[in-house]
Amino acid sequence: MEVTVQIYCGGYVKKPEVSFDLIKEKFLYAADRLPVTKVLMGWPSDKALYERTLELLAKKNIKLYLWFSVFSETGTVKNLSPLVDFSGNKIERDIIKEDEDFFFCCPNNADNIKKILEIYDENFSSIGFNGIFLDKIRYPSFANNPGKNGVFSCFCPECVKYYKSVNFDYKKAVSALSNHENTLNITEYKGNGKYFFKDEIIQEFFRIKAEIIFNSLKNICDHFNKQGLEIGFDVFAPFLAPFTGQDIIKLSSLCDFIKPMMYRVTNAPAGLPFETNALERHAGNNVIGKNLYSLGFCAEELNKLSISCGSSCDVYAGIEINRVKDLAEADTAYIEETINAFSKTKIKGYALSWNLLDMPQENIDKTAAMLKMQ
Repeated sequence: MEVTVQIYCGGYVKKPEVSFDLIKEKFLYAADRLPVTKVLMGWPSDKALYERTLELLAKKNIKLYLWFSVFSETGTVKNLSPLVDFSGNKIERDIIKEDEDFFFCCPNNADNIKKILEIYDENFSSIGFNGIFLDKIRYPSFANNPGKNGVFSCFCPECVKYYKSVNFDYKKAVSALSNHENTLNITEYKGNGKYFFKDEIIQEFFRIKAEIIFNSLKNICDHFNKQGLEIGFDVFAPFLAPFTGQDIIKLSSLCDFIKPMMYRVTNAPAGLPFETNALERHAGNNVIGKNLYSLGFCAEELNKLSISCGSSCDVYAGIEINRVKDLAEADTAYIEETINAFSKTKIKGYALSWNLLDMPQENIDKTAAMLKMQ
């Protein structure tokens, strides 16, 4: 199986938090042991850091993708229009970290998309990346800004105009969402992100959100395709994705690969325990009836998503190999059981996440050993 690795160097507006020497040291250690084909690196606008990394990777015939956050964090660079919840309130910025605030802008706002693409054109277009890896291509999840109804958005003027154009009864949706703020009344989950709800307007609401994300990303991808860039998508685990506007199967038609984040020991955004706890507070009657981040369930979800079963592009399972105290306590035993289980699915490979620079050598060694056994 192929391996992709991620390198996080800090946010858009600060100087890189790491040196090229550290990137070189960690990359060479990993590349000498793992079948690395791509490196995803972001987000600071430091041309020299990327160019030196490009030169380093080229010697091993490995591609460099810019890791680019789309509908979140870009608000630190440009003034973007925020989401509006069903009560008509703007969902304001909620600082978690200075360089990663999970403040989502409206993905249906054409001016937002124009400004987001300007960030790339002004800061990154001259660097010579092989591809671009698009992150935060969604609405907030239940774990983002809890209590601020980010999942139940957006109802800004642009979105209301869109709802009218597709004959979506947004007033009925507002009424239903007001009642469903604390419970969604899920009646069935069939896998691959396919939920059914007691209230049909709720189901239609999430379908429309996914339609908006798809249409916006199509425009964004057209921009990058014209520049000859390969494209990858960072997506939620299939059972979480629908609530954030991600129809993964449909989105897979826009890109070269997808990376579902199957982070089973991460207690932070996108981590399955973290996100599942937030989802279950809103799920209503417990119809899913599974441990949503058990090994077997995650492997089953990946298999249903793989290219022979649904996806239009390659699937790389995102697994956390870095070790961050209290957030992602990934150890060698976790890596062994995860790769053992996921290797039996039809995925293309692994995206070792979410930061090579925080991966202990023992985790890299264990990953290499496991991959050689498959």
